[in-house]
Amino acid sequence: MALTRVRPYGSVSVYLPGSPRRRFLDLDRGGRVTLAIRRTAVGDVRDLWARNADASWVGVLAGGADHPLWGPSDRIVRAPALDHPPETLTVCGAVRWDAIEAIPPLAEPARLPPGAGTTLLNVLASLAADQGAPALRYRGPFPTEQLFWALAECFRYDAGTPDPLDAFLHDAEAAFATGESREAPLDWIPAPYERLFHADGIYVQLRDGVEKVWWEGRAYYRPDWQGLSRREHRVLRPMAGPDGQPRHVAALEALGHRLEDHLVLDARGEVVGRPALDAPDPGPAADVPLPAIWREALAALLPLAATPLLAPAIAAVWPGFDVAWGPVRRDLVEARGERVRLSLALPGLYRTAGGGRRLARDLVGEVLALVGPAVRRAAAAWLDAEPPARQQALLEQAGRRDRTALAALTAAPLGRLLDALSAGEALPARVSGDLPARGGA
Repeated sequence: MALTRVRPYGSVSVYLPGSPRRRFLDLDRGGRVTLAIRRTAVGDVRDLWARNADASWVGVLAGGADHPLWGPSDRIVRAPALDHPPETLTVCGAVRWDAIEAIPPLAEPARLPPGAGTTLLNVLASLAADQGAPALRYRGPFPTEQLFWALAECFRYDAGTPDPLDAFLHDAEAAFATGESREAPLDWIPAPYERLFHADGIYVQLRDGVEKVWWEGRAYYRPDWQGLSRREHRVLRPMAGPDGQPRHVAALEALGHRLEDHLVLDARGEVVGRPALDAPDPGPAADVPLPAIWREALAALLPLAATPLLAPAIAAVWPGFDVAWGPVRRDLVEARGERVRLSLALPGLYRTAGGGRRLARDLVGEVLALVGPAVRRAAAAWLDAEPPARQQALLEQAGRRDRTALAALTAAPLGRLLDALSAGEALPARVSGDLPARGGA
């Protein structure tokens, strides 16, 4: 007879009888299947499938692949439904799923659909917790800041580490440049989240309360993660409800101010309000191309927001990007390939908040954070398309540059942009899309 375990927020895990316990099914508290694991006749994992935030399925087919940097690999796949043929996306280092020893490397993270990385990492954390694993470490050539935050959703880092992000990224660029698999010196304690899929497409992650919400293709994050601040413009802001009970508001924030409230959820992830449905759409407005003074400053800043190893690739793809100010519905950015639209609400908020050099610096930081992901994806794809010898030459060339040298290149173009913004220039004219500040974050 199968064994079941009900978790704090009502999700259920189902295990095969016998010892050791072997999970084969997870359901959210509404009865929706969120994880299905198929096993061989002797009980080994053959494949596993997890429902992604957008309700599609991402999976791992155990074995059957190889990678030039780390050898034996599992295949990462996706499908619109469990009864559809899978599409192979990329590979990860082979995992002993019933005796997990490490967090494996992933070959091409950019090929995963949004949210799939944390979905699969949560499966890893869940099975590791079942096995009583005290802590795991990442072993691979790609310890990045993006991976750090993905792991923070599914694990807890060692609280005794003074600067966990710095520890995780130690020698990361050298590992990436050489393709050498290394163990990042930071312990990760399995702490999987529970999952809740609402019938109307809203997805909620729960661990210490509501930690992440997915709605209309957008993710909202709690700003604080085990004492560290996660910089996001879509946030989950805590508040007290009219009954005094805790609530979480999925909101849009920028420059230290709240712009829009989109959803209100209670402590168990149930939706109790939808203020976004009452808000007016931004309305039509002509796009305003990003001025040359902005493009020049961003060209210098973008490599610093990534890794210097991507500097040649960023320099190659950035001229092809079409970036403009324009109306964006329920967000601050809309990115489709190399076409990026920045919300007119940002310059409107900048003006309303008083402008000035300090706020101008914050505005540049916001724009850099909004544009950066699309540029990094394009740069990684450009580098991946180069012949292996050319890739290695570019990485070696970039590896000889350091952040101090790259930072020095930003001084002049950034200074010119800040001077222009402080003088009220380099921004589109006032339009109906300008939004007033609605109080501090």
